[in-house]
Amino acid sequence: MKKHNKYAVRGLQALERAAKKVAGNARKNKNKIPIWENGSMKFKIPSIITDQLGKPDRK
Repeated sequence: MKKHNKYAVRGLQALERAAKKVAGNARKNKNKIPIWENGSMKFKIPSIITDQLGKPDRK
């Protein structure tokens, strides 16, 4: 049985790529982006993300 719809997984991957690109551009140009944190909106310059994410159904 499949755990995820393939289109849902591809959509999530596209959103992650777009978020990384926006964060990279903001970091490069020293722009602040809105981030939801502790129940309120805060504007921050994103830091470098070192998380290594695998595929959702990786064994």
